[in-house]
Amino acid sequence: MRPEEYGLWVLLPALAAIVLAVVTRRVLPALAVGILVASYMVWPCLAPEDRYETSNHLTGTVRVAAQSFIWDAALYDADHLLILAFTSVIAAMVGVIGASGGTRALVELIARRATSRRGGQIIAWAAGLIVFFDDYANTMIVGPTMQPIFDRLKVSRAKLAYIVDSTAAPVASIALIGTWLGAEIGFLQEGIDQLEQVPAFLVGVDGWKAFLYSLPHRYYAIFAIVTVVVIAISRRDFGPMRTAELQTLIGNEAGRVDTASTTDDIPGATWWLAGAPVIALIGVTLTVLFYTGWVGVDDGVQRTFVNVLANADAYWSIFLGAIASALLAFGLTFALRTISPSAALGSGLRGIWRVVPALAILALAWALSAASRALHLGETVSEYLQKAEFAAAWLPLGVFLCAALVSFATGTSWGTMAILCPMVVTVAARLAADLPADRALELFYASVGSVLAGAIFGDHCSPISDTTVLSSIASGCSLQSHVWTQLPYALTAAITGVVFGNVLSARCGLHWSIGLLLGAAALIITIRLLGRPTDTDPPAHEPC
Repeated sequence: MRPEEYGLWVLLPALAAIVLAVVTRRVLPALAVGILVASYMVWPCLAPEDRYETSNHLTGTVRVAAQSFIWDAALYDADHLLILAFTSVIAAMVGVIGASGGTRALVELIARRATSRRGGQIIAWAAGLIVFFDDYANTMIVGPTMQPIFDRLKVSRAKLAYIVDSTAAPVASIALIGTWLGAEIGFLQEGIDQLEQVPAFLVGVDGWKAFLYSLPHRYYAIFAIVTVVVIAISRRDFGPMRTAELQTLIGNEAGRVDTASTTDDIPGATWWLAGAPVIALIGVTLTVLFYTGWVGVDDGVQRTFVNVLANADAYWSIFLGAIASALLAFGLTFALRTISPSAALGSGLRGIWRVVPALAILALAWALSAASRALHLGETVSEYLQKAEFAAAWLPLGVFLCAALVSFATGTSWGTMAILCPMVVTVAARLAADLPADRALELFYASVGSVLAGAIFGDHCSPISDTTVLSSIASGCSLQSHVWTQLPYALTAAITGVVFGNVLSARCGLHWSIGLLLGAAALIITIRLLGRPTDTDPPAHEPC
């Protein structure tokens, strides 16, 4: 039997994973079931000598899933191991600098400059950009630290939760260094690896290049960050957020949840405890990136900034940067004695333990991708789309909407990217193969960016998303209030991204830079038209 004989039934493993994740709200077992379904379908397609010396279909299914996909394809791979390693090391560093009080001291150093409602919101936004390397760290540090400042300035907890949520995953997803980078590169590399025939326009493109060149096409993530600062500077709000702000001004804030701070004041804590390791992480990573990229550029090719980055060894660069930052974090903690060595070690281990579920999702996603590759999933879907004369120019929009729907339903951006990225890479490569090389490459990067942006948007709006829940907890705001007040702003950023990114840029050929500029201008105008000043209106006349 050949995989092609299944037809569109090759979608079954991915669909099984998505449906089960929606129903159970558990991504790990959903991915595991998807792998087993794919293995059940793959086993009859194997040559007799590759069936692990068993004629039993069920036993063969388990052996194929465990040996071929989870072990051989997912874990027994040098690049995969590096991704797991540097993600764990960065998580350990984040745990240490958080427990030592360094990250809180760094945020408080900036927060002291907040003397007005506008200034407080801008400071919270800036703090979210500074803690760029991890969305969980961002949420659990910025939220509790800014709570008393927002209370003093009479800015609602709902607004704080919105700012925290909008500078967590959106920032981490486009950061060149952090816990998200390895996963995103890995998902994209899986899709590229499963291409049986690499089209001419994709020759030389790997997961790192796909990540790097797709950054300008992450329209939702970019516009979500821009929306926050426009709202803050304009001092205008609309929808339920405006009501929450006006209620706070008159001392009648709804949705407020007073909880103990998740971080403690540490005697002797200084911002350098966090600043120095983060600087080391950035400095060492960039140094190795530029060195390996400079050496990696072929003779005769101009060594531009983009060419150097595109040819760099991202995995080893981040791994060495992570090691340097973790060693410095532990070293400074020991030297300044802000916490005991055992406490520092425990904090590092807890930081690693926190990302274990994410690493497990990553490993199972690699396995599901390998199983889908064995079923020729991407090629089959591409052929059906080509027969249906689906216009390749509409692919980024379709991908964004599909990723947003899956992410909203499952509450996980990582799970969505894991399931959809390899499939979209293959489909985009096949559909764009007949286009001119420049146009094909641009469409490919736009499609890849749309997966990652759509996953962030759906996760951002989902009430079952971990970052949505954590943002409300960390900001002292009820989950219902956070979701309801944030939704109009998230939809505004998403619609702007769809119009100026997925339609005008990807569909009509407008350059992404023009799309971003026009989108930013449209956001300013939209907020100006929809919003009303919050500080100047008499709150007593506003309905509660």
